[in-house]
Amino acid sequence: MGKRELLRIQAEIEIHFRSFDQFYKEYTSNISKGGLFVKTSSPLPPQSVIELKLFLPDEDKPVTAVAEVVHVVDPGFAKERGWDPGIGVHLVDFEETTQKRLEKYIEKRVQESPGAILNRRRHDRAVIRMKVRFPDLTTLLKNYAKDISQGGIFIPTNDPKPIGVVINLTLIHPESGEEIEVQGKVVRVVAETEAREKRDRHLMPGMGIEFINLSEKQQPALARFLAAQYSVGTDRNP
Repeated sequence: MGKRELLRIQAEIEIHFRSFDQFYKEYTSNISKGGLFVKTSSPLPPQSVIELKLFLPDEDKPVTAVAEVVHVVDPGFAKERGWDPGIGVHLVDFEETTQKRLEKYIEKRVQESPGAILNRRRHDRAVIRMKVRFPDLTTLLKNYAKDISQGGIFIPTNDPKPIGVVINLTLIHPESGEEIEVQGKVVRVVAETEAREKRDRHLMPGMGIEFINLSEKQQPALARFLAAQYSVGTDRNP
């Protein structure tokens, strides 16, 4: 029995793609990585389980997928930022079911129109670039090391980027000055209003970024970046 059979579906959502260009943009930036942002003015709470029906151009039957809500952009916060309200979802059993059907659909459309993907890539927007300079070694190891070692980072900021945005990050070591280039995607946003409402949880406004496309060289480089000779937070005898 797969994950799909073990989950209780709480809602059903239909997503209609108007064109192959619109679908392919969403596929390459989000769906292929197991996620999707669904625009809605009535977002479900985090951890809700939903069934998605993806209606693709020129296809009779929708592609169905089970997903879990992992992030919410409520209408109030969306209005403040000029974004679309909605929910960020994680696809369940994506590799076993949905991905194969979508790959076959893309292959079929490319055979029918070989220039479809090439034209899409020509119009992709430039990736945002950002430098992250850690104030000191203790802050790096105590506040960031765990997330970085697990493949991501939370960046405090009052101006977070929308979910799904890809960012080229330069991580700068506070002592050695070493710089590591990694690519990440925004997977979570904490707005100023949410941080104020949940002060008891010590939330800070900012964005959670998941590292993507890490090469074989970047992974050991990150481990070296976090290497230290002493434990952070331990008291030393005078």
